Amino acid sequence: MKTYRIKQVNAFTSKPFSGNPAGVVLDARGLSESKMQSIAREMNLSETAFILPSLTNNADMQIRWFTPAVEVALCGHATIGAFHALAEEEMHGMKRGGEYSFLAQTRSGLLAIGVEKKYSGTIIDFQLPVPQFHRIPALQSSMLTALGLKAGDLHTKLPVVRNAYLYVPVRRLTIVKRLQPDYTLLEKLTRRANIVGVCVFSLETMEVSSAVHSRFFAPAAGLSEDPVTGSANGPLGVYLYRYAFNAGLDAPWLKMPNGQMEFIGEQGDEINRKGRVKIRLAASNGKVERVSVAGEAVTIFNAELRV
Repeated sequence: MKTYRIKQVNAFTSKPFSGNPAGVVLDARGLSESKMQSIAREMNLSETAFILPSLTNNADMQIRWFTPAVEVALCGHATIGAFHALAEEEMHGMKRGGEYSFLAQTRSGLLAIGVEKKYSGTIIDFQLPVPQFHRIPALQSSMLTALGLKAGDLHTKLPVVRNAYLYVPVRRLTIVKRLQPDYTLLEKLTRRANIVGVCVFSLETMEVSSAVHSRFFAPAAGLSEDPVTGSANGPLGVYLYRYAFNAGLDAPWLKMPNGQMEFIGEQGDEINRKGRVKIRLAASNGKVERVSVAGEAVTIFNAELRV
């Protein structure tokens, strides 16, 4: 048997028992794919991240993410959790406070990750691919039923769009909060449409500084409801820029010192896992050139795993 160090880290929060929990195996060398899947199933968190040596010369490490059921190509909160854990353990050169940059090899391609390590806390920022959205002319009645929505709940000025995820805008925050999906039907429909998950969101938020409030459902990936989804919130920022602003709708944002726009995404409140995501865009001439998500994390426990 070999011993592996594993942590549980809550991402997109600085407070224990909130945000989105992820498992992190700090050095997964020697683990087979089936063993990684078994560990993720045993952890029974939405995702577990495995840090491995890079298989290419142009990346600093490799990251693989597994839900309890499948391997996924991208996971935001487990990336935040993984680099929080690496910084906490002073791995990959992060022995002192300061700013660090990495390229990680993933199934989604190379991810650019920045770590700002401070005594008061560590902020992790990682770049996502700029999404290409496809408009859905009309949401099927079966999908409305699966989500617990009525046609009149949909926002009349904003489109339903999809990439790997389906994005469904609704009129009011109360509609998002009362959702009770039929997960069996939703799993069937998302599998049939080759959609990983569904993000239902509102521009009406709980906090005045936030731009968007969302919930994310992915039963086909083994996740009924994900607490805080970085890979869905990043594209939501691009959605706001492309569609909400063009429709004359307002969403609070902050201009950062480097000129980027920063939105705050809310998620997790309905299932008592409050998290907040910093969504950062670089745009010029009406076009988004870069999107990233950033957040803090907190370690809940450290353990040793013998397999």
